[in-house]
Amino acid sequence: MTKKGRLRETLGERFKRARQENELSLLDVEAGTKVRAKYLVALENDDWDALPQKVYTRGFVLAYARYLQLDTDEILKLFEQGTAYLGSGDPDNLVYKRSVKESRVLITPKLIAYLTFGMFVVSMFSYIVYQVAGFAGSPNLKITTPENNLVVEEDSLDLAGVTDTDTYVTVNDENIPVTSEGRFSLSYKLHRGVNVINIRAINKAKKESVQVYTVEYRPKTAAAEERRGGDSSF
Repeated sequence: MTKKGRLRETLGERFKRARQENELSLLDVEAGTKVRAKYLVALENDDWDALPQKVYTRGFVLAYARYLQLDTDEILKLFEQGTAYLGSGDPDNLVYKRSVKESRVLITPKLIAYLTFGMFVVSMFSYIVYQVAGFAGSPNLKITTPENNLVVEEDSLDLAGVTDTDTYVTVNDENIPVTSEGRFSLSYKLHRGVNVINIRAINKAKKESVQVYTVEYRPKTAAAEERRGGDSSF
């Protein structure tokens, strides 16, 4: 059988004619070859775009040819002729046009504009969420040094801590500088006896966090007198 304008039939036409001459259905061939019917249909229609990579399709072709008891050399020649447009080189390394088309991404000025706008929207949304979160709650405040309820013999105390950025800190109503990383520190002058230290962190929404530290300053002379008094009691 030939078609007008062609000297010989295609691979798909050869398969279809042989199957019909043997009075076989596609389901019969599927059961005998273990090749899915949708691939058999694609082979008979020479629809290479509907088939997987060439190395796998070649296996389908051989299985179909052997099942129909066709000349495999002749069938493989028809297969190579039918798939020649797909490229050159090792046939097993070729992929079909559909796969190539799907893998291409065309970068256009319009696409770049869309991506830029999308990044801008995401950035603005993140900034708004950050600002809302800052206004909604009290700032973080953590004193890293010293420990609370401390007794010291020196009249100077190193105090340091961490808070949120865009927050200001006061220690007993005295403003303390805060770094861009939210850290603050100072040397606090103690008076003799118990010192109550109020540390406040206040954000732009006027929300605040407060920690109260108690430090007792006992000069060395007073501490020595207490120890001597304790020894004499025995």
